[in-house]
Amino acid sequence: MAAKQTITPCLWFDNNAEQAAEFYTSVFDNSRIISKVINHDDWPGGKAGEVVVVEFELKGQRYQSLNGGPSQPFNDRVSLSVTCKDQAEVDRYWDALTADGGEPIMCGWLKDKFGLRWQIVPEAFFKFVSDQDIEKSRRVMQAMTQMVKLDVQALTRAYEGQP
Repeated sequence: MAAKQTITPCLWFDNNAEQAAEFYTSVFDNSRIISKVINHDDWPGGKAGEVVVVEFELKGQRYQSLNGGPSQPFNDRVSLSVTCKDQAEVDRYWDALTADGGEPIMCGWLKDKFGLRWQIVPEAFFKFVSDQDIEKSRRVMQAMTQMVKLDVQALTRAYEGQP
């Protein structure tokens, strides 16, 4: 039996927490909306009768989205890191999360249309940079810092010492 998750990241949105949760659950397989909390009084992020919190799962990991109002924008200090099995998965998540106003950043990072930062990272990257051969690891890190979206073939070439 899997352990019950007792710590849940809560993501603060201006006033579009429900739309964000619906979007994220449409991007990732094995994802769903769990519940929506309607507030009965006005609060800084909305009016009575509106959704204040949405609990949802992405690939089995629970999250909450909160309509907290515009006083606390997302920034680079917090991001969600997605480990991808291959380039096709990197491309799929990258394209979905940068669509409709999202922005590529660098080194596998992006900002989605809601302002949340993501890291889209192929699992090969972690294998390569964890190699005991310092030169191989160094070449991969140097290659990664020159990329926007991570490229598995280019990372593999760097790992193998190929141009």
